[in-house]
This record gives sequence, structure tokens and C-alpha cells, in this order.
Amino acid sequence: MTVAATRRRRLPGPRGRLLLGNLADVRRDMPGLLLAMAREYGPISRLRVGPVPMLLVADPLLVHDMLTKRASAFRKSTRTGELIGGHLGNGLITLEGAEHRRHRRLVQPALHTRRINGYGGIMVAEAVRCLDSWADGAEIELTAELADLTLRIVSAALFTVDDLAADVVEAMRGFAYSLNLAVRGAALLPAWLPTRAHRFRRHSVRRMDAVAYELIRRRRDRGVDAGDLLSVLIRASDDDRGARLTDAEIRDELLTLFFAGHETSASALAWAGYLLAEHPEVEERLHAEVVTVLGDRPATVADLASMPWLGQVVQETLRLFPPGWLFDRQPIDDIELGGYLVRRGTIVMFSPWVVHRDVTWWAEPDRFRPERFGDEVPRPAYLPFGDGPRTCVGNRFAETEMALVLATMVPRLRLELVPGQRVVPAGDATLRPKGGLRMVVRRRA
Repeated sequence: MTVAATRRRRLPGPRGRLLLGNLADVRRDMPGLLLAMAREYGPISRLRVGPVPMLLVADPLLVHDMLTKRASAFRKSTRTGELIGGHLGNGLITLEGAEHRRHRRLVQPALHTRRINGYGGIMVAEAVRCLDSWADGAEIELTAELADLTLRIVSAALFTVDDLAADVVEAMRGFAYSLNLAVRGAALLPAWLPTRAHRFRRHSVRRMDAVAYELIRRRRDRGVDAGDLLSVLIRASDDDRGARLTDAEIRDELLTLFFAGHETSASALAWAGYLLAEHPEVEERLHAEVVTVLGDRPATVADLASMPWLGQVVQETLRLFPPGWLFDRQPIDDIELGGYLVRRGTIVMFSPWVVHRDVTWWAEPDRFRPERFGDEVPRPAYLPFGDGPRTCVGNRFAETEMALVLATMVPRLRLELVPGQRVVPAGDATLRPKGGLRMVVRRRA
């Protein structure tokens, strides 16, 4: 197809209001809107959020092509920096080009498979401490409980913070809540306006800055290499320039990994708890497998290979409810995409949440069927951690953490959904149960 032909074609998409475009639908239910767009308008469609036009690429092959073969033709959108840069600064999520490659090269050793094997004991110990605090018959808000658990895991494993003070936990909760507010608000108002949300953002960032810089200062003063990610960042230098990371750069990676390392895992584990509660036959099969393999001893990373159903439950949870549910890019130059001419700088979105529910690639895509992962996975249509050179650096950490927490949970207890809840996903920084997830604990004998 010629460039002239692509110019004449108008992208399909939902009609919006004159000034606000599709903003009302985005705020009401963005995950639902994007899924409906993909099913009605096909591989590539358009919408408008206020004055900003955006494209949704829903075809798995097109997405795969964007992220792998043509990755260098795109960059992270400026919108990403506007939405989360005020919280996370210039870390792996927002950096581009050579700086992104440099930071990724520094962070990867701490998240290598060999290191993760060593983190397994921490993951299980923290899970035991958390799960054993839930009384039989207690009603809990599962997402919040798991957020505290995964925060303690990432703090102990990656930063050797063995006992989080209550004020640090509270600071991280406020920071995560503020970041989700920023994403939900779609940054329609300039950050300098003294709105309530902007004042809260500045306050929550100041609190987390104090935590991060204090961790850095203490580690520098001690001069001890703890073998964790924080030590790697402090000691790391670039092979070509010999330039060490500044405290500000370390702070940005610290907060990026604090947030990404606990918020995403907490969301995924909450969805796993919900899905197992709604599918008792899957949960009982999982319980039988875990008890058969482990008996009454704690799980280890080495045990995971002997529990294939556990792995399939994790994969199917990540398919149905990928925590990293929405990403965006901007073409560096005008580019042809799916038969359309896309102008440089246009915001192009892709969503694992949408791709994972494509009926062309997945039979009964809205159903929870872990057995589908007993067969070969359709590679282009499964990307819970993204794809290409920007694939999530912590993907193995997250999958291992999910599996070990579930293997620790199912022999101890079952979860029951409190009746009367309408469980739907909220499309914030991560895909979380909207309004939380209230569950009743039933301890096993």
C-alpha cells in the first residue's frame, strides 16, 4: 500500500464529544473501552482524550512488530513522563536510548536467575509471616494486605531492609496511591496548579524522597556491599566512562523498583486469589499438587519445576489480568502501521489486557482456564511483561514471587469472596480490582 493510499484512509474509532473527546469513557472504564474498541474496530483504531489524539494497536502481530523488529522506530511517549515522571523520575520506566540501556545493564545482575534463587527464602518467610497473621473467619481487604507483603519482600530481597518501620510502609502506600491518582487523572491539568491531587503528590514524593535518600546515605556510610540491588547501584559504574550513578539517579531507580516490584506483584496475587476463590475446582487441584510435592515443609525455588499446575495458574492469571496492562509509544518519524500513516509524535497505545483476550489467538479468552498453558503458548499474543528490548527486567522475580506466595498460601487457607461485590478492573498504573477486594479467610485444618 502506498503512502498516498494510507493518507486517504481514516482510522475507525468511537465518536467523542466536541471538546473532551472520549474522556468520559476513559475515566469511567478505560480497560473496558479499549477492549470494546479492539472488538468493534479491529487491529488499529483511534480515540481522543481531551485535545490529545491516540491510537490503539490491538493486533498481536502488529504489537510484536512494534516492540521487536521496529523497536528503534519508537520511543516511550512524553505522556508517560508527564504522568509518572513526577513520582519515579528518570528510572528504567521513563529513560530512553543509551541511558536506558546503561541503567538496565546495571540493574540486571541483581535480578539474574541465580540471584532470584537466593531471594526465594525471603519470599517464603515473608509470606508465612503475613498469611499466619490472618485469623480464621477474618474479613480482609486482599489487595492492601498483599501490597504490604510484596513491599516487605522487595525491601528485604533487593534492598536488605529487614524490618520496615510503620512510617516507611505508610509513606510507600501514600506514594503508590498518589501515582495511581496521577494516572487516573490523565494529567489533564498542569502539575504546577495547586490542586488537591497535586499537593498530595508533592507531599507523598517528599516523604519517599526522605526514605530513599536515607537508605542511600546509610549504605554509603557503612561502605558495606550487601550483595543486593542497592549495593549494585551504589558501586556501579559504566564500563566506557567510569561514571558512577549520582544519588538522584539511584533514588529514581530505587523508587521505580520499590513501586514496580511491589505494586504489580500485589495486583497479580490479588487477582490470583480472586480467581481461585471463584474456581474451587482449580484451587483444589492446586492444593493437591502443592501438598503432594511439599508435604508440610516450606516451598523453595527448586520445587517450582515439580508443580506445573501452579505455573499454569500463574500464567493464566497474568493473561487475564496483566498488572502492566497498558503501554504507549511515539514514532520518531512518520511511519506506516497496519496500513495507515501514523505521524511522528502520535501516541500509540498497546494493551496486554486487550491482546490477551483476542479470540483469534485464545479460545474462550474471558474464561479462567489454566490448562491452556499446558500446550504451546501463542508467543506474540502473550506479553504480560512487554516484549523486545524494554521487556520488564523483573519478570522472573515477579513470576517466582507469585508462585512461592501461592504455594505458601494454599496449604494454609482458602479465600472466599465477600458476597455483593462487583469485581471489575481499575485501569490505574496497574490493573487492580476497583475499590479493593474483600475476602473471608478460611484456614485449613
